[in-house]
Amino acid sequence: TCELLERGCNVTIIEKEDNLGGNASKATAGIAAPGSSIQKAAGVSDDGADLMSEGDAAKHFVQASSKDVEWFTKILGVDSELVLRLTPGHGRIARTIGTKTHFPGAVITYAVIHLLQEVAQGRPDRLQIISSARVTRLLTAGTRVVGVEFSREGGQAESLRGSVVVTAGGYAGSLEKGSLVAKHAAKFLKFATTNDERANGDSIALGTAAGAGTANLDKLQLTPFAAVLPGQADAQFKVVVSDAIAGAGGKLIDATGKRFCDEMMSAQECADAMTKARSPFRLVINAKQAESVQWLVDFYTQRRVMKKFGSVGELASMMRLSGSAMDPALQGSGALFVAEVTSALYTCSGGLNTGWTQDVAGKVLNASGQPIDGLFAAGEATSVPFPKLWSVSGIALLYCIYSGRMAGRAAAGMVSANGSAVQDLREIIAGVMNKPSNGDAAAVEEKRPAEKPLDEMTKEELIAMVKDLEAKGPMRAPPVDEGPKGITMEEVKKHSTKEDAWLVVNGDVIDVTKWIPIHPGGEQAVVAYLGQDASDEWNMIHKAGTIEKNLVPEGGNGPVLKGKLGGAAAPVAAAAAAGGNGAAAPTGLTLDDVAKHNKESDLWVVVNGRAYDVTKWLQVHPGGVQAITAYAGKDATDEWNCIHKPGTIEKNLFPANPSGPVDMGAVSGAAAAAAPAAVADDEKPPPDGNGGIPGILGAIVFLGLNLVLMLSRTVFFTGNVMFKLENNRNGTIRSACMLLVFTVIHVVGNFLALFSGPDELNGEGYFFDRQAWTGGFGLVTNPPLGLAEEYIALALLLHVSVAVKRSWDISMNYCLNTGRWNMLLSGLTILFFITMHLRDIKFNPDTQYTMMRVPPYWINFSGVLQGHVFFSTDPSVPLVRVRDIYSVMVGVFKDLGTCVLYTLCVLIFWAHMMLGWKKLVPADAMQIPKDHVKRVTFLGWIAATAVASMYLTVLWYTYCMPPIKIEHVP
Repeated sequence: TCELLERGCNVTIIEKEDNLGGNASKATAGIAAPGSSIQKAAGVSDDGADLMSEGDAAKHFVQASSKDVEWFTKILGVDSELVLRLTPGHGRIARTIGTKTHFPGAVITYAVIHLLQEVAQGRPDRLQIISSARVTRLLTAGTRVVGVEFSREGGQAESLRGSVVVTAGGYAGSLEKGSLVAKHAAKFLKFATTNDERANGDSIALGTAAGAGTANLDKLQLTPFAAVLPGQADAQFKVVVSDAIAGAGGKLIDATGKRFCDEMMSAQECADAMTKARSPFRLVINAKQAESVQWLVDFYTQRRVMKKFGSVGELASMMRLSGSAMDPALQGSGALFVAEVTSALYTCSGGLNTGWTQDVAGKVLNASGQPIDGLFAAGEATSVPFPKLWSVSGIALLYCIYSGRMAGRAAAGMVSANGSAVQDLREIIAGVMNKPSNGDAAAVEEKRPAEKPLDEMTKEELIAMVKDLEAKGPMRAPPVDEGPKGITMEEVKKHSTKEDAWLVVNGDVIDVTKWIPIHPGGEQAVVAYLGQDASDEWNMIHKAGTIEKNLVPEGGNGPVLKGKLGGAAAPVAAAAAAGGNGAAAPTGLTLDDVAKHNKESDLWVVVNGRAYDVTKWLQVHPGGVQAITAYAGKDATDEWNCIHKPGTIEKNLFPANPSGPVDMGAVSGAAAAAAPAAVADDEKPPPDGNGGIPGILGAIVFLGLNLVLMLSRTVFFTGNVMFKLENNRNGTIRSACMLLVFTVIHVVGNFLALFSGPDELNGEGYFFDRQAWTGGFGLVTNPPLGLAEEYIALALLLHVSVAVKRSWDISMNYCLNTGRWNMLLSGLTILFFITMHLRDIKFNPDTQYTMMRVPPYWINFSGVLQGHVFFSTDPSVPLVRVRDIYSVMVGVFKDLGTCVLYTLCVLIFWAHMMLGWKKLVPADAMQIPKDHVKRVTFLGWIAATAVASMYLTVLWYTYCMPPIKIEHVP
């Protein structure tokens, strides 16, 4: 756009998002600039020869691009903010231009956005910016592109005529079925991505529909610096840790504590090295090295991307290694800053075919290599002719500038007679800024005669004033200042000039008029988003709490809080509106407002009377995406309180958690708590990470360890039974663990007994019968159950009681089709099944007896390998009269109707275990490290499926096979 404007063209930008920007605004390293003046000023001699190995296209790119960078930074006026850095892929040559503070992509992007918006405001005849609009197709006349068809959000189709430059980015943000990645590069689907949903291949779709050719769509580049945030190991989207940290001396180490590559290789080479090393991987930089990139390290540490360790020994301890095992490069380095990283999709080197030689430079080519008149492309929308060079740090941004100028020159040469005549864009800006302002004319207030003081009035004047007051009636009290009312986005958009400047940050409407001249990051970073929502960009650059710390009262020289976006007033105003009596002030948000935000790309829910924007939280929510999307645009209070401790959502709120829910304000018409909140279980949250043991081994270890701990805590003292029954989750969690373990042991025992004969099954029954004397602690004569069985019965009673109590408190107001009744209904079915099973087997009145040899020490240890656990074949062991459970079971399972009923109940039992286990594993009480939650969930599902399969095998095997005759005794 800058190139086109300088060459006299009139330009219309059609932006599909609310604001200009894109992936470039998130760039964290900088722009590679071989041979640039900033290198020469620093005494660096560099011709970029090492970057030219991929042929003439690479050579032309390297030689031409240094001038392009200098042109661009000069236009933007950001030279004073730039600094030269070492970054990966450039060896030991400092040639990447970064910024002293903040991310370079953001600084440069904001500067150009501000510049273009100045032109659009002052010279709308030269530049128009249409945002929140989507190009649906390119208009053609024969083989020539003559314009675009587009539609604004919620509007009708419109069209514009003229040459078209496509710059809609790459396709690495779309990994779903049918995407370009799935079609052409399916091997990359296993990776997470650092691209957001904007990089969805729009450029490719538009270009190919107009006859454009494509190339290299199977070539995507990985970054080894994708951050693995605590508890988000499986997140599909990942943020990038700036590779400037590696350039400053950061080291990549694997799970053994050793370096596995040279961090200054290209990103793709480091990512390839990761495939041959052992995960997890960490980027480590010591405090001394971090001084040159201190802003980055502080930023990442504040957001839990990096963690500070006091020494290499402390890091080794966390990794469960000895200090001596750590790489020598880390030894004796003092404090360390560490980020867990992995490989993730970073950029695409495939795209629309474009030329770079003089006659076709910047033009889109068809499948035969011929230029398509009227169609040009730049940036990641194009196929890069040097894919290896593409993975070198800073090359992607450099290519955007280089290809953007090239496409601009080509388009200008086609549409403008004076396409070669260039006017410095700064002259255009100067002309815009020197136009007379509407504020230059002073407003003249009509003068009114001053009223005479009472003590100077004559008697006649006083009488006349009294009569005048009587005629007007009693004076009305002045209106009470209720503070600012709710603020809509339409109102914010009206305040979009430097003289009257508002913007939105994290749901707060801020007046920044007096802050613009003194903003530490410069005017451009603020002015670029006047009248808009700047939340994403603000949070990318600033620490949490920055704007709150700088707030000033109305009239002060700083940001002024005007109120909440969407209708909520500012905190002070809300208190005033409440009249000081504790009554809630109206906020303007209703359940209908919330219902509009019901898509994954824009998702709100209501919890305890407040609306939360959970769009960014979806992908990192420990309970999974479905748990939230089921209540998109709805009141999720009951479901939330069913699962979470009080205070959980508050603890995770943005901006303390950058990906957390955003509090949008109170919702009128929503109950503060639609159902009683679950009693807090006072457990600490599960640990972040993998607990020091990665992979499936860690999942198995922590599953076993925490199951043992849960069983050892017993079902007593769970906080459920006091003077009343409470719905504390501890009761269901501990009892569920006990019942699950018993179920596995019982079913596996029955399954093995199936192949060991009737004696093994009868012996298992006698194993419990011979403990009957322990029932009631031995104080009861002939108790029906032993102490172990009584404990299991108590666990069942607690589980049923608390589950019914929680269901009564939480789910009773919901319809069946909401799914809220699934656990209750399946649980009641299981209770019926257990009762029926006990009646049929344990307490069957027709049970007969037989004689068998039972182990004297309860377990036949010598016969375990033969499957003779509960009976002995040793003739010296005396015979004992036992219940013939085998014959009872055969009598029950030979009835087809009973088998069908049992099968149905077992399947419901299986579903109950699957649903319950998914709720159980992430619970605080279980203490499963967050990175292992999914693995432990799958392990439990496998076990539940195995248990159900074994039970059904016993059932139908017994039905189908002929019974074994048992000799009975009285």
